[in-house]
Amino acid sequence: MKCPNCISERKVKSGIIKERQRYKCKDCGCNFTVEIKSTAKPKSMKKQALNLYLEGLGFRSIGRFLGVSNVSVLNWIKSFGESVASLHSAKDEIEVVELDEMHSYIGSKKYCWIWIAVDRYGKRFINFVVGDRSTKTGRRLWKKIKQYKMGIITSDYWKPYEDFIPKEKHIQSKAETFTVEGYNSLFRHFLARMRRKSKCYSKKVEMLKLSILLLMHHRNNTLYIFN
Repeated sequence: MKCPNCISERKVKSGIIKERQRYKCKDCGCNFTVEIKSTAKPKSMKKQALNLYLEGLGFRSIGRFLGVSNVSVLNWIKSFGESVASLHSAKDEIEVVELDEMHSYIGSKKYCWIWIAVDRYGKRFINFVVGDRSTKTGRRLWKKIKQYKMGIITSDYWKPYEDFIPKEKHIQSKAETFTVEGYNSLFRHFLARMRRKSKCYSKKVEMLKLSILLLMHHRNNTLYIFN
């Protein structure tokens, strides 16, 4: 370490200032302290990590690519997920809403189900819930979307849908869920943790929810983190 004033390497210790070692230059008498280098990564790197995550890479792959630990990547993604708002449709009236459920894995690769609502003509995610495949979980999704003025609501023939969707608006047909099923494939493609039974899977429900929320905002063009 050199003196910042005369670049001399001749120095002696000269006490402690704010928990940092202080030195005195033998040549010019200048007092200086050890510069502590920050280990914080730039925000641009964190945004790059998020971008890579939403393009289908896992935490370890991103860490190797950026030269950081996978734990750092996890913490960045979690922080981004916690900072975004809940989903909200820009329209109060939605002509056709498609509902569907898809499975994923949690913890020791146990099944969980993601219920999804999609605006067919608006080409947007409306909302989602994570739970089991019961009527109770379906009602939680319905509670999130029932404030919208919905024309037609379509689903497959899974029986719980009949318990909470108004009959006069409900159409059950696999031919009427083509949009939401296409959107389901986006999760498999763009989130490594959603790719069937692989080495990438969610250990906690909360991280799965944050990942889905980030991807939905990204596909809806409402993820303002990148702006």
